[in-house]
Amino acid sequence: MTTRVNPLSRRLIAPLRWAALLSLLVSVGVFFAGAGAAQAAPACGVLSTGAASQANDAVRSACGLIGTPYSWGGGHGSKPGATYGLCDPANGAPNDCNVRGLDCSGMVRYAYYLAVGEDVINGTTRTQWPTSRAVARYYEADGTAPLLPGDLVYFGNTASTIHHVAMYLGQGWIVEAPYSGGYVRVAALSSHDDYYGAIRLYGSGGSTTPPAGGGTYWVDTFANAPVYGSPTSTSSTGTLYQGTNYVYCKAWGREVSSGGGYNHWWLKTDPDVGSSGQWVSAFYLSRWGNDTAKDNNGTTIPDC
Repeated sequence: MTTRVNPLSRRLIAPLRWAALLSLLVSVGVFFAGAGAAQAAPACGVLSTGAASQANDAVRSACGLIGTPYSWGGGHGSKPGATYGLCDPANGAPNDCNVRGLDCSGMVRYAYYLAVGEDVINGTTRTQWPTSRAVARYYEADGTAPLLPGDLVYFGNTASTIHHVAMYLGQGWIVEAPYSGGYVRVAALSSHDDYYGAIRLYGSGGSTTPPAGGGTYWVDTFANAPVYGSPTSTSSTGTLYQGTNYVYCKAWGREVSSGGGYNHWWLKTDPDVGSSGQWVSAFYLSRWGNDTAKDNNGTTIPDC
């Protein structure tokens, strides 16, 4: 039996085939264009300038750990270095007590130890973040522009929920120990969506240059505030009266808190009662929130 083909149908087949082929080529082009947009990770190393020599050495040490297995709790022995971790299924680490390696905070601890020969950043992510050894401290609101190689970048929505740390390389890249089953690697800082802030362990500090004309910053305080001889002292040495006052710079110290408010920053100032060059908690600033130290214009007060 012969099938009769309508001449009109024959004329439509060729254009339809070309349309289908064109559609396929466009799809392939879109796919490869998208693939090309993903930037390949660079070789691990110091990717920008300006950091202290100790920080650059820490970056190189961290890069020497590339490929080390991640192990939950690894790296937290009495001395820095790889150790067997903890088996903790609740934290996604069911087998890590059988894996010798480093977790994220153990990795940055070991890298700095290799670089400077001293255990300068022991502890877990949440206890590392408030370290008094930091010479500069940055937050998400400061952006990533102030960051330098060797800075430790922390992730979490609040200070109390920080859960991860990595070391900054420069140009938006980090070296990190990522998760159970993974290995120390280079990744984009933007691959984490909850960047909280960063600390710097070596360098000149200060994210802001003191202004001309005396280097003072004007702030409003909401109450008479006790002042102290240092950011860690507990014996008051005088009083800064409520109102508009000037301060010189800031340093990280003991927490002052009340209710839901808290602040670890301390501001160097000349009090109304007591000798000059004393310290007042930024907790008493009228205009800003927790762990923030800005003047009345919103300028971040520089580190001392």
